[in-house]
Amino acid sequence: MIDSHVHLDADQYPDPSGAIKRARDAGVSAMVAPGVGPASNLAVIELARKFRGVILPALGFHPERFEHSEDDSREVLGLIERDSICAIGEVGLPWYGERANDAAVLDAAKVTLARFAHAAAALDLPLILHAPHARAAEALAIIREAGVRRAVFHWHKSDEQTTRAIFNAGYFISLTPEVAYRARDQDLARMLPANRILVETDGPWPYGGQFAGRLTEPAMIKEVVAAIAHLRCTTFEEIAAATTANARALFRIRE
Repeated sequence: MIDSHVHLDADQYPDPSGAIKRARDAGVSAMVAPGVGPASNLAVIELARKFRGVILPALGFHPERFEHSEDDSREVLGLIERDSICAIGEVGLPWYGERANDAAVLDAAKVTLARFAHAAAALDLPLILHAPHARAAEALAIIREAGVRRAVFHWHKSDEQTTRAIFNAGYFISLTPEVAYRARDQDLARMLPANRILVETDGPWPYGGQFAGRLTEPAMIKEVVAAIAHLRCTTFEEIAAATTANARALFRIRE
């Protein structure tokens, strides 16, 4: 299994090495670690060097880290062009909070996303997208216009029409531990084609349901896969194989 989105750097986890070991013991062979800005990206690069082949680095510029500047965006683009990475991300469009609804902020975010999308197309890298709810349709239009060939809408939350447009365009959608207890995510798990699904924890983000009170770790991917298998009336092995193959195709991970 592959955790396609987990923030594993030391600022997020007290013991990244321990979390990685527990994940490997649970059958998670690789973890994609997306950065969210300049400092985070450097931490991701160092973690990937330490756990080569297990931690796969992605360099990003999170759209809701409003403390980051235009200069920071250019710095991230420079890192992307120099470093060996599996994806550009986490990038996207803001949704949460008052600033995300400010027209000028959103317009600037769209320009920034387009810049990263064009870089992804030019470098033939996938995008890891933060585009919740109505932002998904806007992000989809931007990346399609830029010619992005590979992308995943991480922790997807949007309407059925947009969801179908995403997977019909050949992009992926990832499911989190919420699929074990939230009706919206369960409906999504039933609807998605098997060849468009990824699984992620987005750790250390905390969850409810059976995960309440637990530190979110990549080892939880086993429970995400089990929940999807139950919802789709199939086997754990089938979902584990499909989501792993999908992640390998998206991020071009060698076996």
